[in-house]
Amino acid sequence: MRCTAALRFASGALAATALLGAAGARAEPSAATRAEPPGAASRGGGDTAALRTGALVPGAPRLAAPEARARARPEVAWDPAWPRFRVSEYVATGLLAATAFGTLAIPPSEDRWTTVNGFDGSARDALRVRGDRQREVARDASDLLLTLMTNHLAVDALLVTWWGHGRGSVAWEIAMIDVEALSLNAALNGVVAGLTSRERPYRAGCDGPEQQQDLDCRGSKRYRSFFSGHSSTAFTAAGLVCSHHAHLPLYGGGAPDALACAASLGTAAAVATLRVVADQHFATDALTGAAVGALTGLGLPWLLHYRGGAPASGAPRGDGVSLRLMPAPLGGYLVGRF
Repeated sequence: MRCTAALRFASGALAATALLGAAGARAEPSAATRAEPPGAASRGGGDTAALRTGALVPGAPRLAAPEARARARPEVAWDPAWPRFRVSEYVATGLLAATAFGTLAIPPSEDRWTTVNGFDGSARDALRVRGDRQREVARDASDLLLTLMTNHLAVDALLVTWWGHGRGSVAWEIAMIDVEALSLNAALNGVVAGLTSRERPYRAGCDGPEQQQDLDCRGSKRYRSFFSGHSSTAFTAAGLVCSHHAHLPLYGGGAPDALACAASLGTAAAVATLRVVADQHFATDALTGAAVGALTGLGLPWLLHYRGGAPASGAPRGDGVSLRLMPAPLGGYLVGRF
């Protein structure tokens, strides 16, 4: 099957980076680092860390244990400049999820979008596999890769951040951002797919009485081709992985975190391509889904959190003078922050 080598490489790289990141985050110091001179235990944690780094040499500064550990591995911490998940976001996420489910009730329009442009026709002829069995394999592979990508988000939040780094609060922020972005993508896809009612590429094989047709030809699924939900969800997940790893050293910073982003993008591209190979979507369906997903996965976390926008509700706005009038029985008090 076409693009099999790229599919195997992308899925293997994504799984390897997730597992290596979790193991690396929880890894113990090396044997040389663990070695302690006699009597080090009686000197306390600070002295032990200093002995490991050679800081007890006469004239050398003494390093505290947290500083020594920070040099060994970058710390995963939520920057105070990043707004945490707000109450309004919890409400919005719930509404978006409800909207996504509600769009399943949008009735299809069989004659709304049945034309095929030249680009989609040429791409379909070039990428679509001919055999029914091969198309089923490609479809199942896209499902498997998409499941792997969403599980990667859970691994980063729960296994790496919470268990590996011991940062439960950061893990919660990451997880909620993921749920929010995926809910937004699902709602957008449901509304657009339901209202445009584009017929899927395999429509030519949906002949004869409906009872004798394949399951894909029945119901509203046949008319939800634009845009590809698999493609948009995959690129949303990839954008979230890149966003988190760009701002937090979940795998220790540097090349491992960059590899996690690259592997996620490669896997998302494989998912989008496989949807065309499996004859589930036209090329423009997959490309539009990729664009929407990338904007959602990269844009939403940056806009609401990582860009360090407005301070959280109740926080002082700005570093200058802040004045408030407090009422009192005989007048009031002018309270200032300088």
